[in-house]
Amino acid sequence: MTPLEFDRIAQFFDGYTRQFVSSAADPAPHRLKIEHTRRVCANIEYLCKALNKDENTLFTAKTSALLHDIGRFIQYDTFGTFSDRISANHAVLGVRVIHEHRLLNPLTRTEKSRIIKAVALHNVLSLHPRLDPDTLWLTRLLRDADKMDILKVMTDLYLHNPQDSEGYITWDLKDNGQMSDELIQRVFNKEMIDNTTLTSLNDLKLLQISWIFDLNFEPALKRVAELGYIPGIISTLPRSAKIERLLEFTTHFLEQGIPCKGRTLEKTMAE
Repeated sequence: MTPLEFDRIAQFFDGYTRQFVSSAADPAPHRLKIEHTRRVCANIEYLCKALNKDENTLFTAKTSALLHDIGRFIQYDTFGTFSDRISANHAVLGVRVIHEHRLLNPLTRTEKSRIIKAVALHNVLSLHPRLDPDTLWLTRLLRDADKMDILKVMTDLYLHNPQDSEGYITWDLKDNGQMSDELIQRVFNKEMIDNTTLTSLNDLKLLQISWIFDLNFEPALKRVAELGYIPGIISTLPRSAKIERLLEFTTHFLEQGIPCKGRTLEKTMAE
């Protein structure tokens, strides 16, 4: 994939999203997703460069980042929420937009397939290991880039605007001081948390903390550790001995470094 092909899709993205901003009574949710998309593109470029990827891989990855949340705009315009569980799967909506506007038609069949699968799978709880290695690699890279920015946004929100007046960011989950012991245990078990199990804002924080166990590439894990997102989020949870142990547990995990699956994927791509 070439820079010119990426630029053409980026021009479409700008025009497509602009119409939602201009027609919305409150354009802030749409602007939020535009800004998020730009940062995910920057994150995925950072990861590709850190992993010494060639230009074709870089622009294929940037295209997946550019389009990963394109379904969010019609989702919010139609349902007034970013919560998939009470509206529609935004990744599925995004794939429909891609097909409807034939955004990837100039690309090769292989490039189109990988990008569409990455968009479709970027928000699933876990990936099927039998995906072809190149698609699996791209999807994992996109998921890392996406999580890096969401952790940034949410840490800033929890630390600096705890009385969030924009409920669309937190799916209108209530900050009622409640927190699920079962979800805390899932973090200790290094398990990902399903968003359908959340009943409070603190549960959402636990879900986001659990994401460190699904980061696939060493540069992503290092960046998350360096910027202090996880201890930042934990500092906003109700204090208890269990939460202190949670801080120690996640800090130790981050200090140990990336699980071997990231390096294994890199080896597979090189062969």
